[in-house]
Amino acid sequence: LVGDSGGGKSSLINLVIRFYDTFSGDIKLNNTSIKDFSIKSLRENISIVTQRVYIFNDSIAANIAYGYEINEDRVIEVLKQAHAFDFVSKMPEGINTKLDEFGVNLSGGQRQRIAIARALYKNPQILILDEATSALDNESESIISEVINEVSQDKITFVIAHRLSTIKNANSIAVFKDGKIVCMDNEENLLKTCKEYQRLYNLANI
Repeated sequence: LVGDSGGGKSSLINLVIRFYDTFSGDIKLNNTSIKDFSIKSLRENISIVTQRVYIFNDSIAANIAYGYEINEDRVIEVLKQAHAFDFVSKMPEGINTKLDEFGVNLSGGQRQRIAIARALYKNPQILILDEATSALDNESESIISEVINEVSQDKITFVIAHRLSTIKNANSIAVFKDGKIVCMDNEENLLKTCKEYQRLYNLANI
């Protein structure tokens, strides 16, 4: 999902999570209306990663399993999926290393990968990444983009992207303007046919 601030990207995500419901029309997941799922069931199958990552003053394992029982094998598995196990395994106590509040003893890219591991821990069917790379340097963004491509293989993945480089490999890019989706296609076709995407692309490459 791409577009200027206020274009409607986050509103669409809030509808998918059912923070509020549609007055008309319907949202379907695999041809089933989201209103046919209980809110509990829906939200148990959705994980969200935002650009603001909250790290608790607790172990890495507890931060990742947040809200669920700690299964150390599962913690290691999702750390590997999030390309975070390399740096965690070098810490004094590995997954039992205690993190400072707000994760001040981690870099921005490391915090974001811990957040992705946390999101993957419950094995959601839907993964939402809301501006997850916008505050990162190019190297960290590149790692997170690689993680997104990998974890998207078996999940419905929504990426709200500030940097278009994050979503260049997406199956379908929805371009938002003034609360509407004005174009939807892959990047190659959007660059040929969608003036709004061309504008965003040119702004990103100035």
